[in-house]
Amino acid sequence: ILQSIETKGWVDIENDYYQLLKVGMDSPGCNYTISELNEQFAFLQEKLIEYLHTIETDNVRNDLQNAIIDFFDPADFSTEGKKKALDSIGLNISSLADVEYNYGERDKLIPKRIMLLSFNYTKTAKMYGNFNITHNYIHGELEKPENIIFGYGDELDKSYQSILDMNDNELLRYVKSVKYLETRHYHDLLEFLLAAPFQVLIMGHSCGNSDRTLLNTVFEHENCVSIKPFYHKWEDGRDNYLELVQNISRNFTNMKLFRDRVVNKEQCKTM
Repeated sequence: ILQSIETKGWVDIENDYYQLLKVGMDSPGCNYTISELNEQFAFLQEKLIEYLHTIETDNVRNDLQNAIIDFFDPADFSTEGKKKALDSIGLNISSLADVEYNYGERDKLIPKRIMLLSFNYTKTAKMYGNFNITHNYIHGELEKPENIIFGYGDELDKSYQSILDMNDNELLRYVKSVKYLETRHYHDLLEFLLAAPFQVLIMGHSCGNSDRTLLNTVFEHENCVSIKPFYHKWEDGRDNYLELVQNISRNFTNMKLFRDRVVNKEQCKTM
């Protein structure tokens, strides 16, 4: 892990850690122990926290702020969830155009509650606010380093049960789903998901496998009616929409739901 840090993103390092953990568990002749692997990972955590403290986070992007608090667009809703979503806000329409000049009805499309679920440990998310926004630092924040969560969160992986069966707590030291129990953040998320139909806006998260357990809980929840990724587009015309939805697909066990809930590229926006 230490040798590859200069060429990898953090999600890649978390994935590398998990792969090395499985190798160390399955190979008695491995040239490192699980304890040594965990020590290296702990060292990287310390260095990441040091680095994040040096990042300036003073710039608010108005386009992202506006997108976060924007009206729901019924065209984004899944076919399976559209009626449920519209019934919950008291509307019977098929598009924004149906209520364009009826401001009383249009206002029903303003989200009553928004949760900014931040996977970023910096204060960036708190810079985006509104009367209906709450912030949930699901993996902790720099101001409270004792609650910061690093590691892997992929209970859907075929090897995960084998890890549990080893009865070795050292193998579970960096399991995110276990660490979630140290704060209320995960329970606050579940309460939000259960409260009403919701749309997911993805801004800056790669949706990699290291958060697959949590993302699967959100994406396949019965109240999820839409998943709208904001993608990057570069000056040469390339973009990462396809890569992003490929990553999103790995967080589903029901591919029919995946195809219905993810908003198509024509209706998505760039970051």
